[in-house]
Amino acid sequence: MKTRITELFGIEYPIIQGAMQWLSKPKLAAAVSNAGGLGTINMTTYENPDDFQADIQRLKSLTDKPFCVNLSLLPDTKPDGPIKGFLQAIVEEKVHIIETAGSSPKPFMDTLKGAGCVVMHKIPDSRFAHTAQDVGCDAVCIVGYEGGGHPGMAGVGSIVQWPLTTERCTIPVVGAGGICDGRSMYAALAIGLDGVMVGTRFLMAQETEIGPHLRQLVLDSKETDTVLTQQSIRNALRSLRTQGALDIIEFEKSGPSFDQ
Repeated sequence: MKTRITELFGIEYPIIQGAMQWLSKPKLAAAVSNAGGLGTINMTTYENPDDFQADIQRLKSLTDKPFCVNLSLLPDTKPDGPIKGFLQAIVEEKVHIIETAGSSPKPFMDTLKGAGCVVMHKIPDSRFAHTAQDVGCDAVCIVGYEGGGHPGMAGVGSIVQWPLTTERCTIPVVGAGGICDGRSMYAALAIGLDGVMVGTRFLMAQETEIGPHLRQLVLDSKETDTVLTQQSIRNALRSLRTQGALDIIEFEKSGPSFDQ
């Protein structure tokens, strides 16, 4: 299967494993890459650059295929801040494919491009597609509202966001949010996307390090069993409807600050 994404990343299938914090580790990423997709590890999983670099090295020992590293960029993330050591690890290990998410990657593009990286920026709203293209990104990933993790605040579903994004930029577009099988992948490709990103479905992979109770809970859950937390601080997070999530929603009603 050939698309602009398979050609850009040098992969066999246009399937990218989502960067799930604490779960997207070398064992899972290598399995996805070895199967012809694009495996990903997540910078925010690691407490320090040394641990991060060690797992990049471990991933390289498990696969000789392309893989990706995700960099989450908060509004206060500065190139000379704590992220500097993580960027240095990426440069030293010659990581070729980078996914940025959150704030604009513009302050980091000189470093990443100088290291020969291909950069894909994840966006929650099609309005940001042209911005990602203008700052030099090679691809964008648009996340629809039904996506797990952080789907943004727009409240617009994948079936609307995906084609709008392809109209608002000329670089390759990857779609996320609701992709769980071949049918949903081919629906995304039929809309005009160049690839798909899959997160929640990879929770079920045997290489993902979760316990049996959580695995069964995910299997037993219905499409109505998720909620959005952190909307009060504009950092919407879709998760299972657990008591912990409901407690957070109740706490948010009091108008807590970001630090709280």
